[in-house]
Amino acid sequence: MTTIAKKEEGGKRAVQKGRNEKSAQRIWGYAFVAPALIILCVFMLLPILQIFYYSLTNWNGGLKSDFIGLKNYIDIFKNPDFFTVLKNNLVILLLGVPVWTIFPLLIAMIIYEEIKGYKFFKTVYFFPSVLSIVIVGTLFKTFFGYVGPVNMLLRNMGLDHLAIEWLAEGRTSLPIIVLAVNWAGFGSAVLIYLAAMSAIDPGIHEAAQLDGANWLQKSLYVTLPGIKNVVQFTIVLNIIHAFSQMFSYVLVMTNGGPGYESTVLEYFIYLKGFRAGDMGYASALSVILFVLVCVINLLQSLIGRKED
Repeated sequence: MTTIAKKEEGGKRAVQKGRNEKSAQRIWGYAFVAPALIILCVFMLLPILQIFYYSLTNWNGGLKSDFIGLKNYIDIFKNPDFFTVLKNNLVILLLGVPVWTIFPLLIAMIIYEEIKGYKFFKTVYFFPSVLSIVIVGTLFKTFFGYVGPVNMLLRNMGLDHLAIEWLAEGRTSLPIIVLAVNWAGFGSAVLIYLAAMSAIDPGIHEAAQLDGANWLQKSLYVTLPGIKNVVQFTIVLNIIHAFSQMFSYVLVMTNGGPGYESTVLEYFIYLKGFRAGDMGYASALSVILFVLVCVINLLQSLIGRKED
């Protein structure tokens, strides 16, 4: 065998050895990822597929279920209570998303720009986030109760006619729930905004300051454009929150009342599935909720891309 042939043979062996090593690495990679994938499939993907199937049946939570096609969906859209509940979610969406997005952003800017009084906000802004939803809901329920501090203040001011059971009134219960959610969660949003602001090049702020920009101008023309993507991400989270994170607040504060005036889709699913025992109907509601969240987030993403 010539020297050239030996070199070619050695090169082929080296290439084959490299391929074998890469294959072994892939196998080990799949082996390490496999447990997480199995858990994901068993506890997330499989239940989602089951929900889609059960939405087409009359399943009552037992072992038997009969296929009934789209009957559950037809019954849902014939039920006026469903549209009341859907309206409540849309009200929370329209009231909550701006509040949950803008208020934490303002607090974050005050802290970041070190505006007078920023030390107070820097000290206390995250405190509500460490409280459980049950505690937050109970605090607001007590605060806005008929003999709570709000009504006591109104009576002391001679405004007895304005002292009402705030959480038992349809027109006031949803805004108070939105306030409770904002108070409980704005600390996390402030933290996200502050992290994004700290990633902005300090030189840009220094250049703006040398040009005579005040804190408001720096916030509007430097800070906000620099965290635009983070704001969009927060809006998406808040939209999801408005549809899929309201159950505990409604359960603790109003139980969905009066009537269905403060009931949201999540709580409606709970009532139909676990109170009425109609799991097929509740599964169909869950599918509708899933589709709604996906469609709204898709629209928001398309709008964000168009702006870019």
